[in-house]
Amino acid sequence: PDDETPEGLQRKQLREWALKSYANAVDPASPDYLLWRQENQTLVDAAFLAESFLRSYDALWMPLDSITKQRYIAEFTDLRRVDPSYSNWLLFSATVESFLRKAGAPSDTYRISSSLRKIEEWYVGDGWYSDGPRFAFDYYNSFVIHPMLTDVLVVMQKHRMPESEFLNVQQKRLGRYAEQLE
Repeated sequence: PDDETPEGLQRKQLREWALKSYANAVDPASPDYLLWRQENQTLVDAAFLAESFLRSYDALWMPLDSITKQRYIAEFTDLRRVDPSYSNWLLFSATVESFLRKAGAPSDTYRISSSLRKIEEWYVGDGWYSDGPRFAFDYYNSFVIHPMLTDVLVVMQKHRMPESEFLNVQQKRLGRYAEQLE
């Protein structure tokens, strides 16, 4: 929250800059407009934007003006044209769709549900998931799989989706994974 401490003032400034950058990212007249229709990598970038909205909904999504919100919903919806690769990319699609659901926009339940089922199949034990059919000790579990999977499941729980029953299991796996990272 904002306050008059040096840190509180800095938080306020950073949030104001973030909000301006979020607006510019979807404004076709802005030089900061993202390459929404240029390549499939845009799905990855959009998922991290959607995750920031999921995690800080009141601070980062709610203050945006209605035009910016409409633009995000349109850009996120248009990303359904991207067929995610058979890897952690499934969670990018699920994260975007989960945000749309949280924001009250039409969302694709199949993209969410099928992604969650596939990620569950890729659990290899002791807090680790493989990134698709192959397993590697890399940063994807900490940077994509655990955070996005958990965030998607939280939204599903709030909307009483059947897949949300997996949230308790996922939180235990996330805890075990975090122990190993420490």
